Amino acid sequence: MLTASEPRTQQNVLLLLLLFGFYLLVASSTTLWDRDEPRFARAAVEMWHSGDYMVPRFNGELRPDKPPLVYWCMNPWISWFGATDLAVRMPSIIGSLVMALATFHIGRNLGGIRVGRRALWLLLCMPLPIFIGTAATADGTLLAGVTVSLAVLVDRLIQGQRSGHGVILFAALSCALLAKGPVGLAPFWLGTVFIAWVGKDDLRWDRRWWWEAFAATAIALLCFLAWGWPANEQTGGELARLGLGRHVFQRIAEPLESHGGSGLFGWLVSLPFYLPVLFLGAAPASALLIPGIVKRKGFSNEQRRVWWILASLILPVFLLMTLVATKLPHYILATFPGVAVACSWYWSQHSEQISTSSKSLAEKIGVWITILLLATLGIAWVFAVEEISGSVMVAIPTAAIFLSAAISVLYWERQASFYSLKAPGGTAALVALGIGSLLMGAGHLEPDCKVAQPIAEQVKSAEGSFARAQVSTLNYFEPSLLFALNPEPLVGAKAIPELSGDSLNHWLVDEGPAWLVTAVEVGKENPHSATLSESTRVERRWQKKIFNYSNGRWLVVELWLRSPVG
Repeated sequence: MLTASEPRTQQNVLLLLLLFGFYLLVASSTTLWDRDEPRFARAAVEMWHSGDYMVPRFNGELRPDKPPLVYWCMNPWISWFGATDLAVRMPSIIGSLVMALATFHIGRNLGGIRVGRRALWLLLCMPLPIFIGTAATADGTLLAGVTVSLAVLVDRLIQGQRSGHGVILFAALSCALLAKGPVGLAPFWLGTVFIAWVGKDDLRWDRRWWWEAFAATAIALLCFLAWGWPANEQTGGELARLGLGRHVFQRIAEPLESHGGSGLFGWLVSLPFYLPVLFLGAAPASALLIPGIVKRKGFSNEQRRVWWILASLILPVFLLMTLVATKLPHYILATFPGVAVACSWYWSQHSEQISTSSKSLAEKIGVWITILLLATLGIAWVFAVEEISGSVMVAIPTAAIFLSAAISVLYWERQASFYSLKAPGGTAALVALGIGSLLMGAGHLEPDCKVAQPIAEQVKSAEGSFARAQVSTLNYFEPSLLFALNPEPLVGAKAIPELSGDSLNHWLVDEGPAWLVTAVEVGKENPHSATLSESTRVERRWQKKIFNYSNGRWLVVELWLRSPVG
């Protein structure tokens, strides 16, 4: 038995409430960020309007990217609070709390209550989990199911057979499947096979476990098919063709939307992509990963068992995603609960037990990598803010916090209080504060890089029929515009049509009132401005120069109003 103490429920509840409040604050500090967040959010809104909970749609068209669980989870919040930014982010926040509780359970099994609580704290203070855990995407919901399935895996290894394992595993795998498809099964099964193959000298699965794991997976797949089969039939096979063919298999074989290196050489060059993502995304705890790997040579038999379990939670997914052609930072998020537990366990089992103040070479390497990445993040944020707004004032507090966190890592001391600035817990709080400050600063930059809300305000504040007139776009369409305008969904037709230059003449002669959003790169002439200005029925109502962060271009966005005939 690797655990001996019972959890102090009150402390855990207070810790979760503190982190829940922080995540709510961060999620409330900005509007949705293009392009993924408003796509998920609008698809949930259209599902709520149509009452069709089988087939996700965006702007009236099939959205096969993800299964429906995240939309189902968003719908109650939309029903209660309307189609607001915070409402559609709530499932990710709740999913993050479930992930944290499952991580606590893993840590408690492997090192006791102290390791579990510290792992929970480190995980929810890491930069990447904060970003994803406050975003309106499917990843927060996915990670809840994935981490619970991994918690069952660890519990079985440590505590042995329990009656509830099969039911909890089925529920967790069903959640993961309905959140993101077959990839939701990967972390659990990769970890299970890793233990059976690589860690077999120290850990063994009994035959009953294999039967339970296969049965839970089979039932979860049946639940997935109970949705997927009729939904695919309803779309004439398009859901499976695009959902599996493009968004699963094609992502594995080639980099979609330029997310990864092109060709064999590009793939080889992109192989180390996730190393800096891991070290920065899991900072500052990631500073302990390198010494944790090196230290294992002196482990006892019990410590070696823990090391193999932790390796099963991290290495298989990390290596698999390294080989996949399409690369995005959040693809390795399933490793972060394991990383949090590993770092908490290493500090609790080793750093606090050694009286010497000198650091090993492995510890120095881990510390300096983390310092470099945190300092780089703070400095890069200053340059980004200056480029967008022309002033660095918004960025200075954030940069100062990240630089303070970097200095704090340098002065870590063994046997220091875990939550002090001389240990990982205190530095993690600084990093979380820095991420919160960064996102709040990003909220102040929104007038310089977002136009959805100002355009929506212009349209909705117009008089009479103008407020209800259709909005079209020409050379500009970002999903946030659709979410902000919130037009009535049209199944099989776009609520916001995207015009071409050829169709502009037809738009000009239509009889009713209408709005048109156009855009052109700064420094270039809008080829349609003259045509629009010459029309006696069309006037320019709004204009703004913005930085379109989705594609890295400066644009001039214009809003035109067409009056009705007569």
